[in-house]
Amino acid sequence: MATIEKWADMHIHTTKSDGSNTVEQVFEHARNEGISAIAITDHDTVAAGPEGKVLEKKFGIEFVTGVELSAVYETKEVHIIGLYVNPESKNFQERLSYFQKRRAERAEKIVKKLREQGLKIQYEELYEITENMNNAGRLHIAKLLVKKSFALSIKDAFNKFLAEGRPAYVEKAKLTVSEAVELIKEAKGISILAHPVLLDKDEMIEVWSKEGLNGLEAFHPDHSYEDMSRYLDIANKFDMLVSGGSDCHGSGKDHTRIGKIKLPYQYYERLKKFQVERNGVAI
Repeated sequence: MATIEKWADMHIHTTKSDGSNTVEQVFEHARNEGISAIAITDHDTVAAGPEGKVLEKKFGIEFVTGVELSAVYETKEVHIIGLYVNPESKNFQERLSYFQKRRAERAEKIVKKLREQGLKIQYEELYEITENMNNAGRLHIAKLLVKKSFALSIKDAFNKFLAEGRPAYVEKAKLTVSEAVELIKEAKGISILAHPVLLDKDEMIEVWSKEGLNGLEAFHPDHSYEDMSRYLDIANKFDMLVSGGSDCHGSGKDHTRIGKIKLPYQYYERLKKFQVERNGVAI
């Protein structure tokens, strides 16, 4: 009898940050796509963790508490995923609260800039788009612009108003890469460089690995097969872990759906083994 192949998805967003799926909807989609293990990695928050742990039993899908942090290197934004982070870590929670506050302030500034451009838009209208105003971000604002017919699509909203260099762009608070890696380490988590092809700084991977970065996201919807192969080779060269996932945001980003990219289970099992060997438990 043939062995049934198993898959994981270690990069998913929900309505707790800038995704359109609830935590339960994520589990439903994962089950429908034959995914056996998932990580919810919302921006600057682990709010999905408690519900995820409950739904893990209901759906029979292994759940990993995760987060996605924004860092900066030179002029480039660098996304670092934390897997198996301990939500009870006091310093970790304090730092997340700080970034959530900065995120909300940034959203207010963006809306103000849009109003200065003559767009009739109110900050309070974002309550219609997100359940968590502390995590209101550009994607939520883009959805509001489309809803109010100020943009044709999410992409159009970014191109017209929200992308760097556009009229309503506001820089967000960021960590350095080493600070993000250290923060995840303090929370007993595994640090993963997200979608490295978008960063285009492969020469820094060895440096960051020596600073404590644990792994690379080799499998991602924006990676070609050649990219995936290259990052697998780089991970092997520097003895780093391999991760990957759909980067699903629900309806906000059509090309990043659960099931679009599946992480072969052997890499998930290595992540889990590393976590258990280092901390004695997979949180």
